[in-house]
Amino acid sequence: MRVRRRAPALLAITMLLLAAARRPAGGQTLAFTVTTVGDSVVAAPFITVTATGVPADASPVTIQLDVARDQSFQNPLATLSQQTEAATFTLRQLLPERVVVFFRASLIDRSGNVLLRQTESHPVRSWLRLVTPNRITNNLFTRTPQFVWNVSPLTAPPGPWSFDISIINVGTNQVDFFAPLGIADTAFIFPTPLEANTSYKWRIRARAVNSGGNDDITVTSVGTFVIQSSDQPSSTILYQNFPNPFPTDRSNVTCFWFDLAQRATVRLTIYDIRLREVRNIIPGALSSNLPAGAYGRTSDAVQTCDPRIVWDGTDDRGNMVPRGVYIARFQAGSVSDTKKILFLGR
Repeated sequence: MRVRRRAPALLAITMLLLAAARRPAGGQTLAFTVTTVGDSVVAAPFITVTATGVPADASPVTIQLDVARDQSFQNPLATLSQQTEAATFTLRQLLPERVVVFFRASLIDRSGNVLLRQTESHPVRSWLRLVTPNRITNNLFTRTPQFVWNVSPLTAPPGPWSFDISIINVGTNQVDFFAPLGIADTAFIFPTPLEANTSYKWRIRARAVNSGGNDDITVTSVGTFVIQSSDQPSSTILYQNFPNPFPTDRSNVTCFWFDLAQRATVRLTIYDIRLREVRNIIPGALSSNLPAGAYGRTSDAVQTCDPRIVWDGTDDRGNMVPRGVYIARFQAGSVSDTKKILFLGR
């Protein structure tokens, strides 16, 4: 098993909230800080409230925090308080995802009078997102792919997160592979290889293990993925060349990948925008009569490149072509496809 830890960066947005004191001579202020990722509050944030300018005759003061889904605070999600001038609050359960939540901080003197009160509202980020593979259709070139997801950061409690992962056979709608609850990382590779030429979906269940509520969520991939066998791909297809545009700091050539579901006569030709032939890629270093298989990859690793199936920006005579848009035309038996290439020149 190989795992790779990915943790989203936390960005604390400090909102300095000033209000007029109910006592004319007070001059108090409140500083309000909520932990966010981007513009959204995390599912279980730290909320810090600091009072300044508190008069001696008001002490000891209490800071009260109310959290609710509506600004009337009739049915709060949480009401917390600390007798202090600087309080940090955490929640026992997760905030509801993808809704706007209201935070109200109150500064209360020793007699129970509210000296200051401020309200802020912020959207709550989603608890769980699948990262990869998660396009509508995915062709993977390894039987041990890595599954990656991310989650909203949690305080403890209600965190930490614990995950399980299921791989669902689309044809049978059965779970073919399963790793039970207890995964702590946000990336996972099954130790047992998945089956080639089989359509799958994948599903993550996430649970906040120390939550005071029923805080768990299950998300299933939008699309499917297929493990492509290098010996017998399920379809004949030309993939988009990469890098595109080219050249880049890392590569002076653009690479081509294609799959053949059966033996075929193959042509891969570069044309200019006026459809004048520029360069023959296949036949070339490879013959045009090719057996079924996956071409262009030198291994199961991502973004590998067979140097025999590349274009360096030259024509068939070895002359560098002008920068501009070019067309790669692929023919394999009855299958024909084209891809646009942007050559940046040299």
